[in-house]
Amino acid sequence: MNQRRRPSPAVYRRRRLAAALLAVFLLALAIWGVRAVYENFANGDDETESSAQIENEDPNDDAPTTSDDDPTDGPPASDEDDEDSDDGDAEPPEDAVEEGHCAPADIEVRARTSHEAYDATTAPLLIMEIENIGGQDCTLNVGTTEQEFRVATGGREVFTTAQCELEGESLEVEFEPGQIERANMLWPRSDSAVDCSEPADLATGEYELTVAVSGITSQPYTFEMTGRSE
Repeated sequence: MNQRRRPSPAVYRRRRLAAALLAVFLLALAIWGVRAVYENFANGDDETESSAQIENEDPNDDAPTTSDDDPTDGPPASDEDDEDSDDGDAEPPEDAVEEGHCAPADIEVRARTSHEAYDATTAPLLIMEIENIGGQDCTLNVGTTEQEFRVATGGREVFTTAQCELEGESLEVEFEPGQIERANMLWPRSDSAVDCSEPADLATGEYELTVAVSGITSQPYTFEMTGRSE
């Protein structure tokens, strides 16, 4: 019986090399197949996501905008429409009076002095009169924080309490129709632009007194005064 001849070592090496190459080829083929399958799934997900985004877009986004000349538009707004809209948004006037408070038309403020003329040694007594000329009771702040006395001569303001550092206070008074309240101030013949309490060298002549309370101003009242140097 003939014995089978064993292959030489060189043959064994060639066979192992061929087997190794085949294994590498099969492994590469398997990796390529898995990658191809993964890419197909990935591309399919991207397409699905893109389709979903397109479907979720607002169809009105691409709609053409309407121009001013579009005949389907309504008639242009008229000036009356603008005025109506403005009236609806209009705020109440700043001088609106709270309920129960005196309106400027219901109050008359008058200015006068204790005498029609003063010599060089007498300080004029300035008087403010406040009267409710309306038909109903109302409340008005007549405190010193709301009062102002002004004296002018020859068109030049000589004295005003607005320039003086006076300690004031509020005083709410309820006025009945026809009720009169008075406030007095002894003016030391001073120039408030220089000093509110020290007498100034004022000339002899006619002076005008104007008083105000809570923004309501009187008509000027004229009196005479002799200067200190006369």
